[in-house]
Parts: sequence; C-alpha cells; structure tokens
Amino acid sequence: MKLQITLLLICGLYPSALSLKCYQCIPDTSGTCTNTQTVCPSQCGSVTTVVNVAGQQSAISAKDCASAAECVSGSLNLGTMKTTINTQCCSTDLCNSQNPPALPFKSPNGKRCYYCTDKDCSGIVDCLGDEDQCISLKVSAAGVQVTSKGCATRSICNAPTGSMQTAGISGDVSCCSGNLCNGAEGVKISLLFVLVPLLSSFLFL
Repeated sequence: MKLQITLLLICGLYPSALSLKCYQCIPDTSGTCTNTQTVCPSQCGSVTTVVNVAGQQSAISAKDCASAAECVSGSLNLGTMKTTINTQCCSTDLCNSQNPPALPFKSPNGKRCYYCTDKDCSGIVDCLGDEDQCISLKVSAAGVQVTSKGCATRSICNAPTGSMQTAGISGDVSCCSGNLCNGAEGVKISLLFVLVPLLSSFLFL
C-alpha cells in the first residue's frame, strides 16, 4: 500500500518537475514587447538580432521557450542585408530575464559567395568573421517564391526550419563550404519582400 501511494505521488509530481517557467517577450511590429511568463518543456531562450540593410541598422530582442537546436549564434550576409544573431539558452526558472548583447559585424575573412540583387544572383560578396559557408535560400511566403544567396556561419545553416513553417513560410536552405559554391542563377523577387517573416524564424516563432 505504501508503495502504491509513493508511485502515485511520483506520477503526480513528475509533470510539474518537468515544467520550466520562462519569460516570454515577442516583439510587435514596432519592435517592442512586454515580459510575460510561460511554461516551457526544456529550456528558456533569449535572442538579439541586428539587421543592416543598405547601411541602415536596427536591433530587436525576443524571449520564449527554446530547444537545444535553436540556441544559435552567428551571422548571415546576403550582400545588401547583413544579420547577426546572438541566442542564449538556460534551464532554470525565469533564467532568460536579460537580453543577450548584440554581436558586431566583423571584417572580411577571405571567403567569397554569390549573392542576389533583384533578379540577378551573379554578385559576389565577401564573407565576414566566422561565416564559413555559402548559403542558398529558396522560400515560399504568401504564394511568392523568393531566392537569395550569401554567406553564413555553420550554426545558422544547421538551425531547424520548422519554425519557418509556423510563420507561414516553407522552403529550402542549402549550404556548402567551397568558395563561390552556391552558384549563380536568376530569381523572381527581392528577398526584402519577406525580410520580416524570414527573421521571425530565428526568434523562436
């Protein structure tokens, strides 16, 4: 009888032991948000993303549940658009109270990849810092097919794509390690048309 009671107590307490309280702060269209609390299955996460488009730079931060595969830090360089992503993950209650610092844009490292401008993907961009991969993105959003190319760090290439589908985006991401290995081909539309939903894929959405 004592054993049965013990087992019942363990079964009752086990789900609560797996529940992790985390801060949640998903920015609105103005880039601001208010901290609330949510229950997560494994880890809390916080991320700061910096975007530089044609010399105009802005930063945005978010907090939410995270998986180990989403704990990504690195940079993405698509020619006229450069992005750094700094993610921090933790596994104690409300441990994601602080936003991680923004990562700086680094100097060229000697590697080069193709990038796209409007319908032309024959441009060549110098990769920065630890961007050791050439990347090709083929994304469908709201019925529009978008292709873009550039440089990326390996961790971004290995990031999960399921969150992109949650944001209403489906597509393929491929990376390679050789100089100019991501080919040159035409595209239908500029990446800037899906800039916001593409970035949301790195904000745990």
